[in-house]
Order: sequence, then C-alpha cells, then structure tokens
Amino acid sequence: MYDLEGVLGPSVMAFVDKHVRSLLTWDILVFFHRNQDAVLDIEGLASRLGRRVEELAPEVDALADGRVLAIAGGLIRYKPAPEMRETICEFVDSCQDRGRRLALIALVLHKINPHVGA
Repeated sequence: MYDLEGVLGPSVMAFVDKHVRSLLTWDILVFFHRNQDAVLDIEGLASRLGRRVEELAPEVDALADGRVLAIAGGLIRYKPAPEMRETICEFVDSCQDRGRRLALIALVLHKINPHVGA
C-alpha cells in the first residue's frame, strides 16, 4: 500500500480531502495560486483554462464555499485565509515533484471513484 500521507503530509492530505473535488478543481487552484492578482469572470477563467463555463461553475462555487475563492459582482478572485494560502502553496509545490504529483493524482482519482482499486 502506498503511504500517501507520508509522501504528501497531513496538511496537504486534509486540504485535498476538503477542497479538491476533481482534476479541474486542481487546475483552478494552480491557476489562481500562480496568478494571485487575477480577477476574472467565469467566461474569462474558462478561456484561460481552455474549459467550458458549464464545467467550471460548480467547481468555482465549491471553492468559493470553501473560502478559497471570492465571488463578487460576477468576478472571481483568489482569497484564501493566510493559513490556507500556505497549504495551497504546499499543494502547488507538491504538483512540481513527480512522486508527490503521482500521489496527488491517486488521491484525487480515488475521491472521484472510490471503488476503483478497492
């Protein structure tokens, strides 16, 4: 059995468990972490990510509910609390390391379909 918590650490594991619903959520998080001053409407975000508005909307809403993003007047901005910002930084840093990225992918895919590989 692969020790995901040993590879990723408990704070990243908890963050993924609570906030990363899909690989699309992952893309949104990485985009806003790398573009922290971005203020976009959903169409602009869809264009930047090469995605459809319909698939982005539920993920953006979930991140807003989780207090990672703020939505006001139809505009989306990155606005996590300082301690969450540190965890998101750890998450994005984990994406850069092959072993940790594979662990993250396994974790997210297991969340999407928990019966596979069980």
